[in-house]
Amino acid sequence: MLSLLGAALVTAGTGAIGFGAAAQLGRRVGELRAMVTALELMERELSFRLTPIPELLDELSRRTPLPARPLFARCLGGLDRLGEESLGQIWTAAVEDTLPDLRGEDRAILAELGQVLGRFDGDGQGQAVGQARLRLSHQLEGAERERDSHGRLYGALGVTAGAFFVILLL
Repeated sequence: MLSLLGAALVTAGTGAIGFGAAAQLGRRVGELRAMVTALELMERELSFRLTPIPELLDELSRRTPLPARPLFARCLGGLDRLGEESLGQIWTAAVEDTLPDLRGEDRAILAELGQVLGRFDGDGQGQAVGQARLRLSHQLEGAERERDSHGRLYGALGVTAGAFFVILLL
């Protein structure tokens, strides 16, 4: 009886690891999708209204989808440190803290954008946001393909690995 309980726990544990990896792929897709939406709004605000950065961050912290909303709130809260840190540093730190499921290339795109914000005129910033949005859209397409192809595979591999270990131990 105890060995059956152990076998079930091993299988459940490895299955949870596999399904956790699949869920992480889904969270990355959600974060990328939210950032693409937020950057569309940001691009419009900078290109057409020439919204100042503090006002823009405030608006984005209220209007963007939830995975991206804390990024803009954190940046807005960090504006009081502008003499000690640049807006790019505040932006990069906020990306690291609020979007944990993004990968290195996703973060690099956003870090490059952070270096442009507040340093150029409205058109230059709008173009930089547009380029970042386009690059993140490509990342989103790749992440969706990866989630669709690898998500189920990770879950199945987790359960299969658990069953394999159980067979080995019995």
